[in-house]
Amino acid sequence: MIHTKFLDMLGTKYPIIQAGMGPYSTTDLCIAVAKEGAIGLISTIGMAGGVSIATPESAKEIFGSGKTKEIIKNVIQHVYDNLKEYPDARFGVNIPVAGDFNFAAKKLVKGVIEICTKKPEIKEKLVMIVTSAGDPLPWAIDATSKGAKKQYIPIKEELSHVTWCHVCPNVRGSLRAEKAGVDIIIASGREGGAHCAWRDVSSMVLLPEVVKSVKTPVVAAGGFSDGVSLAAALAMGAVGVQMGTRFIATQESDFEQMWKEAIVRRAETDTLVARGLFGPMRFLRNPMSLKVVDETISGASDLFRGIQCPSNSAIMKLELDGLTKLLEENEDDSIILGGVVTGRIHSIPTVKELLDSIMKEAEEIITNLPRNVLK
Repeated sequence: MIHTKFLDMLGTKYPIIQAGMGPYSTTDLCIAVAKEGAIGLISTIGMAGGVSIATPESAKEIFGSGKTKEIIKNVIQHVYDNLKEYPDARFGVNIPVAGDFNFAAKKLVKGVIEICTKKPEIKEKLVMIVTSAGDPLPWAIDATSKGAKKQYIPIKEELSHVTWCHVCPNVRGSLRAEKAGVDIIIASGREGGAHCAWRDVSSMVLLPEVVKSVKTPVVAAGGFSDGVSLAAALAMGAVGVQMGTRFIATQESDFEQMWKEAIVRRAETDTLVARGLFGPMRFLRNPMSLKVVDETISGASDLFRGIQCPSNSAIMKLELDGLTKLLEENEDDSIILGGVVTGRIHSIPTVKELLDSIMKEAEEIITNLPRNVLK
């Protein structure tokens, strides 16, 4: 049986995190993953202005409506209620901390703090906060000088029971996350779907370099989907993997059947990167994503020089229109997020079937490796 430091830190059965993925809350997926022994994450990107525009009607009763802080509390309560009879189930919350999202990030963190304070039993299940798409340092305990505490919330100070993870696209970001005092660094190569970096650093390059550069445990993300890639991540020094696109294409996930089938049909060459609502994002290639690329190209040189360029109104309209088309399951006119690993996804299993196959394959590879490569 594979056992890494990840299991000791989180108390899970498997060293696997289901990534936070918008525009949905991934509530059903989070519950399914946690029940089977990995970490399920609630996504919050769609909670910024109340219920997401792409939230199915069936989910609005769970979410409630109105204030962002109340929505996250409702969703956490719903997930906890569905997991409290499962002793080993663990879940967390993914909160983007990009500058353009800070107005919502603070409300979301406050919501997590309030429900954990009011209902301490939830702490037994809610064991992880994953921040992403921004700078973790202002959210650290040591960032309270010069008035920063008034602007940000020191996560580890207010939620001392959680394992704080931060998603990093490069070594420099990983060193900054370590300075912030995060418990786990999620090193995410550019292969990943949705939010990614403009500069092209693959997981094969990024992961071993981050592991070498920091003392903090590292989880691998971006291009991981099966036992082969889990075994490779462990060989490069990771303590586990985070998977997003692979979990979309499961029977329990909150995503449309059209989206799941689109992932299964795409080859590894069928994704592209363009400017998103905040920062670059990777999409499945279709007519709508090509329109976003056209709007992105005009500012491409500034983007690749590292200059921060917020989305223009044309891009924002295209993406919002594309998200609303998801509810109609209109593949050509929808914005469909996904990673390069779509080319390695050929089925839509249950979460249990997926996790069982990943662990079985990884254990077989690791067990057989010595006799296959050593004399």
